[in-house]
Amino acid sequence: MALVYEVDSRGAADILVYEVDSRGAADLLVCLVESRGQALHDDSYWCKVDSRGGASSLICWVDSRGIADLVICYVDTRGESRWRREHPLQGKL
Repeated sequence: MALVYEVDSRGAADILVYEVDSRGAADLLVCLVESRGQALHDDSYWCKVDSRGGASSLICWVDSRGIADLVICYVDTRGESRWRREHPLQGKL
């Protein structure tokens, strides 16, 4: 499940996220979805929510790959979204 709420503080985040343009460099290929229901079925479907209370994960974007817990690349379709490799956060978003 990936109901994501963005926070500004690294200390307030559950996960520090770094975005890349290259699919090959990402841990997770993410497809943004509008429906919370779609996001409930897969870590790679992210639905951005408006409140902390409605989120399954609080994320903070970081500028350095070295401090990131998760490296993502956005993709256009749900069929393209997936984990690219084994990762400690699998099933925990």
